[in-house]
Amino acid sequence: MFALSAPQKLGRRARAALKQVENGRAEAWIPAAAVTELLLLRELGRTEIGYSELRVTFETTPSLRFLALDLEQLDQFVALASIRDPFDRLLVSAARSLGAPLVTRDRALGESGLVSVVWS
Repeated sequence: MFALSAPQKLGRRARAALKQVENGRAEAWIPAAAVTELLLLRELGRTEIGYSELRVTFETTPSLRFLALDLEQLDQFVALASIRDPFDRLLVSAARSLGAPLVTRDRALGESGLVSVVWS
């Protein structure tokens, strides 16, 4: 969620993709796992972004959509046992269930070939 907490850290392609979303020319889905991880990081004091900021962002950016965890994502999750980090695994599962790229700076996920990644 660099877009909210540290937009200057976004890669060039990630920044361009999110600008399209902000302008309403593209739609982005934020998986429940991403929101949950951000809220946990807030509790640990590792980010200033909390639930109220997320809620306002979702309410004021109609092209930014919340993606609840569903059975299709869980089907993907079961098949992705090679990804050890549970949040990464959930995020990849969400992207694969949508047939969409994942906006992440995690090179290992991009190099895995399991999901298309947008960042640099």
